[in-house]
Amino acid sequence: MSLEKIRKGNAIFTNKFKETKKLYNYLVENGQHPKVLWVGCSDSRVIPEFTVNADAGDLFVIRNIANIIPPKDADETCTSSVLEYAVLHLNVEHIVICGHTGCGGINALIDGTLEDSKIHDWLKYANPAKETAKSSGRDSLELETIKENIFLQAKNLMTFDYIEEKHRKNEIKIHKWLYNMHSGKISFYNDFDNDWLPLN
Repeated sequence: MSLEKIRKGNAIFTNKFKETKKLYNYLVENGQHPKVLWVGCSDSRVIPEFTVNADAGDLFVIRNIANIIPPKDADETCTSSVLEYAVLHLNVEHIVICGHTGCGGINALIDGTLEDSKIHDWLKYANPAKETAKSSGRDSLELETIKENIFLQAKNLMTFDYIEEKHRKNEIKIHKWLYNMHSGKISFYNDFDNDWLPLN
């Protein structure tokens, strides 16, 4: 996408903004009150608001390579500050960990990265997923690692005391979702059936 396309795109958005000005004015005057924190991948092909047709103000979003949430003891401030703000200040009721097929971050994890790179440092928080996937044999290594990474990051969420407490009190729900780039469809992991099922 060229800068010229971005410039023209903002002009188009400005016109649409006028059409939904009531919504945007409401958000400005009343603040944001999203019910969902979406943890997704930075992949430019997977845009949370598009995949679920969300309006402005519906989702509080954090995106990074391979939708990772480092555990509390990692002392990583970017993602943990988003979690803290979303859970303790916005009082979101749902946290969605949404991975996707064809994830470049997961493929880099499988193929290996330069040990002195920042990408290598980041992907270490997904490495246990790759090791678990190697021994499962259910799907391809890529797809199984993607799924196991979703489980791992959901587990990492529970290392934060305030999330664990709210989850225990049923004040917040954690959802494990998988977006299929070939179909646009989302599957969710049903903990009761131990299976991936269509979201709709």
